[in-house]
Amino acid sequence: MTETEADVRKYIERLVELGATEAVPIAPRAVVTAEWVRWKCQFGCGGFGRRLTCPPHSPTPAQTRAMLDGYTLGILARFAGAQRPSGPMVAVEREAFLAGYYKAFAMGEGPCRLCEVCSLERCVHPQEARPSMEACGIDVFATAHNLGCPIHTLRDRDEPRNLYGLLLLC
Repeated sequence: MTETEADVRKYIERLVELGATEAVPIAPRAVVTAEWVRWKCQFGCGGFGRRLTCPPHSPTPAQTRAMLDGYTLGILARFAGAQRPSGPMVAVEREAFLAGYYKAFAMGEGPCRLCEVCSLERCVHPQEARPSMEACGIDVFATAHNLGCPIHTLRDRDEPRNLYGLLLLC
């Protein structure tokens, strides 16, 4: 096992310690991006335009694809139930950064909830706020499905759900 493989395993274990149900390695080129995803944010999410981490302020799918292509390692983490991925993902991003993965970057799901009302001018939590995968045009369903990870359309709000976070390394 190479040092990098050992590090990926360590970060997977760390994400599980922080609440992930499971985490799996993913090649960033396997992350699916699509234009329609941001359209679902615009026409279906009440958070559209209300956060700097949401469209139209977040990176476009083309910008996201270009960014993903600058990475060689990734970890897709699944969080079941009410646990949101953003906090644990950003915590492990920080650990990876301090360990020498200077390009480490994490993404969670859904609108940012760090502030009740976003200023829309300058983020007051830049070290914690990250755009969601969906806001950047990542097709989380296709990405998770292609890895064999459980994901399905919820028919009501009380149904158990799987939320995903993505950690990109170098």
